[in-house]
Amino acid sequence: MPMTSLPTELLSGLKAVRTLAYDGSIKIDTKVDTGGFESGVGKMKSIASKGVAALSTTFTAVSGAIVAGGTAATKVGSSFEAAMSKVSAISGATGKDLSALTDKAKEMGAKTKFSASESASALQYMAMAGWKTEDMLNGIDGIMSLAAADGLDLASTSDIVTDALTAFGMKASDSSHFADVLAKTSSSANTNVSMLGESFKYVAPLAGAMGYSAEDVSVALGLMANSSIKGSMAGTSLKTALSNLSAPTKAMKEVMDKYGVSISDANGKALPLSDVLKNLREKFGGLSEAEQTAAASTLFGKEAMSGMLAIINASDSDFNTLTTNINNSNGAAKTMAETMQNNLQGQITILKSALEGLGIEIYQGIQTPLKDAAVEAQAYVNKLTNAFKKGGLSGLIEEAGSIFGELAVKAA
Repeated sequence: MPMTSLPTELLSGLKAVRTLAYDGSIKIDTKVDTGGFESGVGKMKSIASKGVAALSTTFTAVSGAIVAGGTAATKVGSSFEAAMSKVSAISGATGKDLSALTDKAKEMGAKTKFSASESASALQYMAMAGWKTEDMLNGIDGIMSLAAADGLDLASTSDIVTDALTAFGMKASDSSHFADVLAKTSSSANTNVSMLGESFKYVAPLAGAMGYSAEDVSVALGLMANSSIKGSMAGTSLKTALSNLSAPTKAMKEVMDKYGVSISDANGKALPLSDVLKNLREKFGGLSEAEQTAAASTLFGKEAMSGMLAIINASDSDFNTLTTNINNSNGAAKTMAETMQNNLQGQITILKSALEGLGIEIYQGIQTPLKDAAVEAQAYVNKLTNAFKKGGLSGLIEEAGSIFGELAVKAA
């Protein structure tokens, strides 16, 4: 049979080698060509091997990321939990109250530049000031706005506001308004919230006892700040002046009578601090420099006179503008805070706070088994300790073997 009459499939599948034998017959040697198949299988093995390696690498990377994320979540979550436990210990809040405070701290951490843990620190200062749960829930917004507006840390701002509110006899619900007053003062005069807080530390208790408002005290401190008298210096100066005006010595009383200075009206009713300041500006403003210095030195004392003269000699424009700004400060802290965060860095800071919030949520989902594991681990450590006390190293090794066996059973 001629080769050309063989089927095409047979020709392609066989390697034909035709030879003539001694008897004249045709010999056909057939061998399957497996080279292509073997090459294909080799490539498949290579691809499979690379695929497994890639999957292994990916799995390792993903697993590592999950472990790292879990570790980070545990760290921030446990820190936040500890901070809220401190709030509970100080304030006595438990159950629904503690849950409400926890939710509020998480809420502020998610929507402001401050993290939930920082919010918890602010709540601690409020609790130390004797604020109850409702007070803290109502007061934290204003405090956080003020801190964001001035760039001050949250805990320090909380300390300033709570102390001052207590001194002025204001309620926790007034914290937002007081925050607005401080924010407006800091933006309208040459000072900041930190320095104002330092000033209030010295003068607020006396000013509050005399019934003076935080607004009027802020005007006085702002005018002093414009003359570079700030912080404790301004607070001490105003405190001394108010003390002298309310309980003057004989020499001081003579100066007050001579120039018609008084802190009360004709009926003996105490005047607002704004009226007292206007009276001083009017009576001392027309004096010569020598007369003014002599009168101020006697009435206020050499340490306090420079601060009071800064108020007395401020221009009408500065006095009136600062007074108007502070008396119309509602919403100032929030507006300033929003402006401060309206940039890339501010938004990244808020993002970081939100990420911490995510970590806390993850932690709260796994904290129960983690606590159980920690408690169980404590029991195992106690067993090992007792075994070592009773049987020394051999006892310790024997007990460790028992524990490992117990863990293996649990794992199975």
